[in-house]
Amino acid sequence: MAKTGNGRNGADKPASGTFTGTPAERLVRYWRNSDRRFDELLDETLDAGRQAVLEAALDKLREEEQPEFLDEVETIAESVRRTDAQGDDMIATLFWLAVEVSGDLSQPPAVETIEEALDSTGLLETAADTRLLPVWLEPEALVYLEAADRRTLLRRMLDSTDAALRFVREGDLLADPADVGTRLVGVVGLIEEEAEAVEAAGEDAVPDFLGLARIGEDGEPELDPAEETRIREALARFTAAIQGADPRVQRCEPAGGLNDLLDLIAEADWTDNGELAELASFIDVASDETADAVVDAVVTSTAHGLFVRAFNADGRLLDERAFTLQGDEAAQAVTLLQQRCRSVTKE
Repeated sequence: MAKTGNGRNGADKPASGTFTGTPAERLVRYWRNSDRRFDELLDETLDAGRQAVLEAALDKLREEEQPEFLDEVETIAESVRRTDAQGDDMIATLFWLAVEVSGDLSQPPAVETIEEALDSTGLLETAADTRLLPVWLEPEALVYLEAADRRTLLRRMLDSTDAALRFVREGDLLADPADVGTRLVGVVGLIEEEAEAVEAAGEDAVPDFLGLARIGEDGEPELDPAEETRIREALARFTAAIQGADPRVQRCEPAGGLNDLLDLIAEADWTDNGELAELASFIDVASDETADAVVDAVVTSTAHGLFVRAFNADGRLLDERAFTLQGDEAAQAVTLLQQRCRSVTKE
């Protein structure tokens, strides 16, 4: 859900004073001062599709501030507060599912089955409405979905399924039905909750659905053992229901926001594959050597596999290494790099 009072200085400060300057300059000042006007200006910027303003704001921030700012902007982009047709105050939020599929991708996922399985878990106590887009989405393409694009997708899903489908098709976000074998794809959904119920739960409440796949990792809410067991059992029932309805589905996990989905897919796809895991570690180490976590990769095909060079945003070589990855694994390696890096150049 959209945040208010982002707490740069540890407090939810009221708006005070008058900031002048460009929209990008005001965004930076509001953000640094934990000013409530940040959310209002950010919403206006996102709804207008002004990604260039967000990029200009990033350029004005110190290097150590950029990742925190971008993470907050992307989170807020996937949630809006609105008044529905009945006049109720609602919060609408995108959520994402990571789905491992084996076989034909020409037919869309059975969204009714997924929706029913979600409802049956009992984990959506504050949800007034939940719906999914009936298409498989390509994680490689989703990596490049900017904050303004995420807000546009959310608005389209609120408008109608047809409007959202036009957006993902025009944006080339659909998974290629010609691809064969077992692969991980994404499914996007929308959850609407009454704002009063969400606010009553408070920021420290146990999440009802968003981010449940991340339970137990650093930075996530602490759960008592009984509650964690209940949630995990509910998620197991959720996955089993989908697998039983669609034999193509090997695994289906809720991810939370888009960044969570991309992290989950990147981690799950390469966990048990030696060279691919080494490649992921190679990029992680290179990223740690940068101030902004931006890595550009150059990939050269050789007789023995792939030669990968990692550069920072200024073009400085961070590291280089050869990997014995060929055939399908080489293609998977390029996909991994596209998920982890800002750009990938193939030579």
